[in-house]
Amino acid sequence: MAGLTSTLEIARRTLLNEQILIQTASHNIANAENKTYARQKVTLTTNAPERVPSGWMGTGASIDRIVQVRDQYIERQLMTSTAQESDFRTRVSFLELIGTYLKDDGETGISQDLGEFWDAWGTLSTNPDGIVARQGVISAAERLAGTLKTANSDLSALKEKIQSQTGDTVTKINTLLNRIADYNNSISGIEYNGRQANDLRDLRYKAIADLSELAGITYGEESDGSITVSLKDGATSVTLVSNEKAGSLSFSQSTGLVSYKDADGNDIAPDPNDLSGGSLAGLLASAQKTTDFSNRIDTLAGELIEQVNDRYDSTHVQTVFDGSSAADIAVNSAFRTPGNIIADYASDIADLEDTELADLDDSRFVDYLGAVQQQIGLDQEDAASRADFQQALAEYLETQRQSVSGVSVDEEMIDLLQFQQVYQAAAKVVNTTRELLDTVIGMVG
Repeated sequence: MAGLTSTLEIARRTLLNEQILIQTASHNIANAENKTYARQKVTLTTNAPERVPSGWMGTGASIDRIVQVRDQYIERQLMTSTAQESDFRTRVSFLELIGTYLKDDGETGISQDLGEFWDAWGTLSTNPDGIVARQGVISAAERLAGTLKTANSDLSALKEKIQSQTGDTVTKINTLLNRIADYNNSISGIEYNGRQANDLRDLRYKAIADLSELAGITYGEESDGSITVSLKDGATSVTLVSNEKAGSLSFSQSTGLVSYKDADGNDIAPDPNDLSGGSLAGLLASAQKTTDFSNRIDTLAGELIEQVNDRYDSTHVQTVFDGSSAADIAVNSAFRTPGNIIADYASDIADLEDTELADLDDSRFVDYLGAVQQQIGLDQEDAASRADFQQALAEYLETQRQSVSGVSVDEEMIDLLQFQQVYQAAAKVVNTTRELLDTVIGMVG
């Protein structure tokens, strides 16, 4: 009887084991299209044998644990590559906008208006009393001033847009940091006794993946199953998540800088920000690029105002332009009346077209503007090239990750057939053992 009872218990455990194996395979198949899911695997362990007169008798197998199949090295590399791609894609998108606002194809743009401005003065120098020539100078000056002012306005609006997106991105980052800390708390609470919080780990992985698109973070797993998340700003390393504690980021539109509160509540304010990876780094870099190109257009406008006014009237009693930069350049109100125009120095002003100026990097106006255009193109090309490389690398790493952690429906179906056969065999053992027990009971009766 004892032997038959033990056999029945082994078969019962086998049925329960196979139910868990089938359920796990079903769970894997249900998540086959989930890119952040890691395939789960049931591990079995042999039960301790029992001592019998003839030796040791096996007692079957039990479920040891259900584990995830992961390669954390590949996953960390993937997060880094994803962060870099997001950084450079963000830069590309805003550099494209800067290029659009400062577009100059020879028919439209600042250089076209600048050329027409010099030509108008040249025409006036050959016909100083001509009303049409005087009106041409006025129109060309107003058109050029308007184009410069529009460029400045567009770049200022773009910077405001970037800062608004930076604030939104910081809010999203803080939400994810708190979410990861909450997952840490839940996971460590479940895994303290050796159990695995697999599905919570998948949710946490998804949060880390989302965070890596926003910020260039690094992370590592602790012995209790929680992860520590850090961010590097220049030479400063900031711990943003530690166990169940989360830090936060703050963005100041007035300074354009991001500051931090680490997981222990300490305030950290690197100045200036030096981030790499994630759309946050791309936004901060794009804001700086926008400022740089806006400053260069201001330099060009300021030099134009100063040089033209100096040649028109060195005493500056009468001026062509008011203002000092692209933000406030305007045609002087008195200059707008053709009869008030002084044509004596029209030739000198026209000669500015070919004059190399120290404040314009020892170049002509048109060459300085061309250098600005060229730099925009080079920056955009460099960012796009880096983004494409990181995208290709991320796709390769994701393929590697899926080869380890992804679900193969074909493999799961094969496993299901095997589990089914084992289940049926265990059920057969139960039936056979029951019949034997009935026979034994009948004999005793």
